[in-house]
Amino acid sequence: MGRKTDQLLLATLGWFPARLALAVMAWFGFINLYMVRVNLSVIIVAMVRRNETDGFTAPCLRITNETQGKTTDFQDNEETGEHSAEGEMIWDERTQGFVLAGFYYGYATTQILGGRLAELYGTRWVFGICILAGGICTVLSPIAARTHYGFLIALRITQGIFQGASWPSMHACVARWIPPLERSRFIASVYFGATLSTALTLPLCGVIIAAHGWAVAFYVTGVLSLVWCAFWFAFMHDSPRQHPRISGKELRYIEDALRASGTSSSRSTKLPLKSILTSLPVWAIVVGDVGNTFGLNLFLTQLPTYMKNILGFSIRENGVISALPFLLRYTGALTWSNLGDWLIPMWGPGVLIIGVVYSGCNSQAIVTLICLALFFNGAVTASITVNHTDIAPNFSGTLFGIANTLCSFGGFSVPVMVGYMTNGEQTPSQWQKVFWIFIPVYIVTEIFFLVFSSGTVQPWNYGEAGEQRENAEESELNKLKEQDTLSSPNPYTYRR
Repeated sequence: MGRKTDQLLLATLGWFPARLALAVMAWFGFINLYMVRVNLSVIIVAMVRRNETDGFTAPCLRITNETQGKTTDFQDNEETGEHSAEGEMIWDERTQGFVLAGFYYGYATTQILGGRLAELYGTRWVFGICILAGGICTVLSPIAARTHYGFLIALRITQGIFQGASWPSMHACVARWIPPLERSRFIASVYFGATLSTALTLPLCGVIIAAHGWAVAFYVTGVLSLVWCAFWFAFMHDSPRQHPRISGKELRYIEDALRASGTSSSRSTKLPLKSILTSLPVWAIVVGDVGNTFGLNLFLTQLPTYMKNILGFSIRENGVISALPFLLRYTGALTWSNLGDWLIPMWGPGVLIIGVVYSGCNSQAIVTLICLALFFNGAVTASITVNHTDIAPNFSGTLFGIANTLCSFGGFSVPVMVGYMTNGEQTPSQWQKVFWIFIPVYIVTEIFFLVFSSGTVQPWNYGEAGEQRENAEESELNKLKEQDTLSSPNPYTYRR
């Protein structure tokens, strides 16, 4: 049955490059990966009943109403009927912070392990199981939340444990599948599907919650992940040589390009850990990534809460407006991947957050500045993310795991920190204190990355593993070349 399916697909889609098919499947994978990760950020707004007394009005909305001589009851919106902003869970801000941070407690534990497992055993099962587990945990989330918030935290930790291996495992796949000149565009287009997922998930959840309630938002996002898994396990292969439908021309082009860049076609078994830990370019990636992700986690976990409690947007408006900055982040990543060295916006996020601090309660100005900050955040992240494969393609999964492990500490510390700083005082002045913490972190870490990063393959990338297999595959490839001389050295150029 499998052979007949392969023959049918080869006959109908043989013209479609295999690595482009991989890009499409991986893009949808990242969409689902982040859909079940960030959905809680907007769902929790509808789950939780505020602690404030009846008649509470968001500070910025209150100032606007007083200026215009209006009175507004934020709890009841007669035009839209959205009384659903008040949820059934009675959780204070600290509890909400721990619930939002739960994912990252688990996420920090499997980063390095996930990258190494993918280097040794392939990405197909590692990445697929990550999303499968995420979908199952998401479907079970309403039951856990209604039982006790501790069960929801435990479920989010479990989800984080499985999904912690996702990004590092895909980096190992990129090193095996994507020629170096195509990696920047591949990573920006595919990886930042996660950011586009955030831009899609927040308004999607807002619409679902307004129409059917918060539990349905969990069910819809979880089931989408489970459906994707069926296609991934059926059609994904760990290397071009294992792919049953790849053309001989594309296979030779990919393997020639990878071999020239220092990527071994065999799976490395000996990890040069001492060389990695003493490499300054590695630490440049780690420091830059930690600083950039620390600020990003503020927007990922707290933006819908900020939009509701400070700017006064309804649950439906909240999802749409919270999504706009992440759409700009995706645009920034794509822009960076094409402009390359022409654009160096390392100062962008930190400086623009300063603008948020001084915008007071001007809602339009705040939203605009947040959008611009995430545009530059996307550009910075694109340059950092591709750097692992630049300096050590054979161990890029492990490198990504090391950096992302340390980045995870920001993921679970940011929601808790914000919960403590704003507990009982959801005011612009309290949020200004939060924003001020992130400014020096952004600036210092990104300057460090600019100064000490490198685009050169490091000597320790070329291990001893797989030399005999490498020579055998090279001989086989030469025989294929003699049988079928290519008219063009690059028959299938990857294009977005």
